[in-house]
Amino acid sequence: MTTDRFELLLAFGIVAVYLLDAMRFLRPREALVERLGAGRWRVLFGAVRFELLGRRPALPNPLRPDRALCLARWRPASRAVVRQPVPEWPGTRPAGAALGWLCAALLVIVVVAAPALLLIGEGLWFATAIGAGYLAALAAAAVLVVRAGDFGLDRWPAAGIAVVGVICLPCAPNLLRAACGTRTLAVELPAFAEASAGEPERRGFRPRFARVLRSELTAGSDDPRQDEELRLILRRIEAQP
Repeated sequence: MTTDRFELLLAFGIVAVYLLDAMRFLRPREALVERLGAGRWRVLFGAVRFELLGRRPALPNPLRPDRALCLARWRPASRAVVRQPVPEWPGTRPAGAALGWLCAALLVIVVVAAPALLLIGEGLWFATAIGAGYLAALAAAAVLVVRAGDFGLDRWPAAGIAVVGVICLPCAPNLLRAACGTRTLAVELPAFAEASAGEPERRGFRPRFARVLRSELTAGSDDPRQDEELRLILRRIEAQP
C-alpha cells in the first residue's frame, strides 16, 4: 500500500469512526430527542423504512456534537395535544456547556482539520492537530469525570465513558452525547414533540411522525385496539395543515 493511499484511508477512517460512534440503533417505539436550546427539542426517528437486525439506524446532526441527546421510549396519545412540561435535561449546567464547547472544538480539530491536513500532505501539522486533539480530549474527560453528577452519572461510569473518548480520539467529540445518552425519557407522541417552543420543530415533526405511524401499522401488532388508536392519530396528523 502506498503512503498516499494509507493517508487517504486514515483520513476517511477518522471521519467514519466519528460518524459510526455518533450513530444510534433504535428499537420499535424508540426515538432520539436532541436538545436545541432552552425549551426547544427535536425528536428523531432515524431511517424509518430501513432496519439492521430489527433496529433503525439514526444519525444525529454530525455538525452539532455540543447538543445533549437522549433516548426516548414513546407511546401514542390519541387525546388532544397537552403542553407537556420541559424535561430535565442532563448536562445543562455550566459543566454541560463546557463539555459541549470542548466537543465542538474536538470536532473541528480531529474530524475536520486533521483529515484535511493529512489529505493535502501536511504531515507535521496533522501531528500537531492530533496532539491538540488529545489535549482537548483529556480536558473534556476531566470535566466529565469531575462533574459526573451534573450529567446524572456516578464517577466510575463517567470515567469509563471518558477513557473511551481519550483512547479512541475520533469518538471524543461524542462525549456529551454519550454522557447524556445514559438517560431514557418516557414520552407521549405527538404531544411531547409539539410541546417544543420552536415552531419549525413542531411543524417538521408531523410528516416524520406520520411516516413512523404508517410503518408501525404496516408491521401490525397483536392489539387491534392499539392499531386503531394509531390510525386515529395518523388521520388527525394528516388532517392538520
